Amino acid sequence: MAALNRKDRDRLLRKADILKAAEHIFALKGYDKATIQDIAKKAQYATGTVYLYFRDKGVLYCSLLEEKMKDLLAGIKEKTSRVKEAEAKLEIFLEEELGFFKVNQDFFKIFVSENNGLRFAIGFRISKSSVFREYSECVSSLVKKAQQQGLIRGDLYPAQIIDIFRSIFTSVIIGWLRKELREPKDSKEMSRFILGIFLNGIGCKKGLIEPA
Repeated sequence: MAALNRKDRDRLLRKADILKAAEHIFALKGYDKATIQDIAKKAQYATGTVYLYFRDKGVLYCSLLEEKMKDLLAGIKEKTSRVKEAEAKLEIFLEEELGFFKVNQDFFKIFVSENNGLRFAIGFRISKSSVFREYSECVSSLVKKAQQQGLIRGDLYPAQIIDIFRSIFTSVIIGWLRKELREPKDSKEMSRFILGIFLNGIGCKKGLIEPA
């Protein structure tokens, strides 16, 4: 890869400064109350400079979210590549997810504290991004590996399994952010708990109602 010239390096540095300032302002004020002017002031740039890189607040927030997803995805891929067993891969995936949201919880509170329309708009934008597609492909590959190894039923579509898997750990994450659930001290312990529910369910055989 060719080395970047000074102009390109400066451009990347300014963009990184703006994203860092935006993360602080969004976490401090929430999405609706944050302004481009606030972010520019925090980054110590003119407001016009911010608009050169991001045409509006929504694009800036989604760009920041994409950068965070890239970091999360890189960690998941690197660590899951070290193990062969599907169950271990799924456990690592959960640990990385839980740890990531725990560290960044002030920023992600925006998703659960703002209105549903905003969450839908942000979610729609992100779903069209290349990093989200790469993330989805990563999760799909983990699920398919689990099916191949007989850990998960093979008669289910991967998309169905992923929806169930996501709904379980997403409910835990939202519970933290809303302070409805106690924040676990150990991500490893919580990941095993979630994985146990996902693989084994919450019922016990002696409590099942026999069909008539």
